[in-house]
Amino acid sequence: MSVEPGAGEEADAVPAAPLVVVGVSGRTGSPSALRWAVGEAVAHGGRVRAVLAWRPPRAPGVSGGRPPAVPSTDVDDPQAAAEERVRSAVARALGEEHGVDCVALQGAARAVLLRQSREASVLVLDSPRSAKLATPGAKLLAPQLVFTASCPVVVMPPPVEEGMSRARQATQRLGRAAAAAAASAGRPGLSPRLRPDDEG
Repeated sequence: MSVEPGAGEEADAVPAAPLVVVGVSGRTGSPSALRWAVGEAVAHGGRVRAVLAWRPPRAPGVSGGRPPAVPSTDVDDPQAAAEERVRSAVARALGEEHGVDCVALQGAARAVLLRQSREASVLVLDSPRSAKLATPGAKLLAPQLVFTASCPVVVMPPPVEEGMSRARQATQRLGRAAAAAAASAGRPGLSPRLRPDDEG
């Protein structure tokens, strides 16, 4: 069944370019995720948006556990500081002439990236910290987004290290398999590569 365009609509409308959203970590800058996202966008004629979620620092408490009437922080403009962090992270990973849209949005990372996933073709995340992977009950962002995002989610595998143990090699393979499964799910329109490129 086909739907005819209405009045004023073009029959051969050009589809929007695929949008690859990268969740940029304020800790690492997510260089692997950024580089993979750019390669994916180039392969499919898409564009990349780097998103850093930020929350203002908590104001120090006063006696009785009550917060001060006026929050006091060391940053005059947290939004501008977050924007500078994401621009710097992208420039470190890709160089100055990158063409990536850098965005800093206030809020928890999960909520911010869930909203971004509604218009994205694929969401790319940094690899979880090894310490969190080894901690039972640790709140990991990637698994939450894999099951709740509105688009496929690709999670970068941990970096390859010389002399890694067999257990860590198995974890590496598992991460790649998870990325492949996530990238092949979701809505149609963009066909991401099934696994991130190996680096080294």
